[in-house]
Amino acid sequence: MVALHLEGKGFRHISVSGFLAEKAMLRKVPPTRVTRRMIGNEYRAQGPTALIEAVLAEANPHKEDIVVESLHTVPEVEYIQHLGGKVISVDAPLILRWERIKLERSVKDSGSYEEFVAEQNRQMKSDNPNENNLAAAVLAADAHIENLGTPQELFRKVDAIVGR
Repeated sequence: MVALHLEGKGFRHISVSGFLAEKAMLRKVPPTRVTRRMIGNEYRAQGPTALIEAVLAEANPHKEDIVVESLHTVPEVEYIQHLGGKVISVDAPLILRWERIKLERSVKDSGSYEEFVAEQNRQMKSDNPNENNLAAAVLAADAHIENLGTPQELFRKVDAIVGR
C-alpha cells in the first residue's frame, strides 16, 4: 500500500517479494510466503546483501527515486542507507495484518491464521545472519510507522517522513 502510494508520487516500485515470486515460478514451485523466505535466504547465504543487490540490479538508486518493498535483515537495511536511502518500517498487529491480507487474497498467504503467525515468528528473529531477522531490521530503520488507522492516515505519516 505504501509502495503504491509512493509510486503515485513518482517513485519506482521494486518488490523483493515479487522478485522472489518470479524465482519460485521459474523453479515451478508455488510462490508462498515460506517459499519466498527460503529462496531469499539462499541469496543471503551468498552474502549478506546478495538478495538486495540482485533485486536492485536493474535500478539506479543514485539517479531515480525508488521504493523497495521489503527488507528483512539489518545488512539489507544498511545497504539501502549506504546508497543514501531512507528506510521506513511499517507494521501493524498480526491480527490486523491477517485481516488485511485476507482481503487481498494473495497466493503467498493462502494458509490458516495459525500458519501465518508461525511464519511471521520464523521471520522475526534468527541468529543465522543469512536468514530473515525482521525484528532487528525494524530497529535499524530510520523511521517506524504503526499502521493502525486508515490508508489516508498512513499516507500522511509516510509523506511527512519522505517530505513529499
